[in-house]
Amino acid sequence: MLAAFLSSCGNGNDGKILKFGTCADYPPFEYYKDGVLDGFEIDLVKIIARNMGKEVVFEDMAFSTLLASLDNDFINVVFAGYGSSAEKREKYDFSLPYYPERMVFVYKKSNPITDETQLAGKKIAYQLGSTAAKKWIEETIADVELVPLDKMDLAIESLKAGHVEYVVIDEFVANVYCEKNFDLGYFVPDSLKLSDGIAMAVKKGSPLTAQINKILKDLESSGELQKLREKWGLKQKWRLPDGSNL
Repeated sequence: MLAAFLSSCGNGNDGKILKFGTCADYPPFEYYKDGVLDGFEIDLVKIIARNMGKEVVFEDMAFSTLLASLDNDFINVVFAGYGSSAEKREKYDFSLPYYPERMVFVYKKSNPITDETQLAGKKIAYQLGSTAAKKWIEETIADVELVPLDKMDLAIESLKAGHVEYVVIDEFVANVYCEKNFDLGYFVPDSLKLSDGIAMAVKKGSPLTAQINKILKDLESSGELQKLREKWGLKQKWRLPDGSNL
């Protein structure tokens, strides 16, 4: 009710409120801790909003509805461990990426894989709305059965229950789930690169892109962004795809 109230207020707030949409089932990027939104991107969004002099409102929704909500102006920015790619940039503007994305396949240790050819003919869960992962699997793996699920924790539970054989997921998120579930492991296919890195999405032509990018550059040059990565165990020093810093 509070989120709905804040959102309705945001529609006539003279730009004082920014509505950020996410799908909070992606630890350590965004998730619930003791009933409160927490994570690397949650902290980052708060810092960005503060630097812009804005009040932030979080809208937690199904991953598959995020872009439609952006199109309909229900939210202003999408952040959800969201990968920036050339295909997506045809329809939306993205901030500079601030962490690499590498997709992996989570498996039960009783049914491990060491080569992507072993995925052929298997049942694989993926997050509904993750079109790049779906496309890669369809183009690369023969006779695969794809199972779309809105929540990543549901995909992991489906794997543990034996309803699917593998789950495709970001490597760092896979680490978190595997640390909590000792019967799970994951396989890293060398050829699975879906994006230029995790970034925030806004509508085409939005002035928010330049504003967010300036703050990201300032946070990187000051070292604050790297400290935030390290706080959440994201220790890899991020560079843009061309090898330069933010």
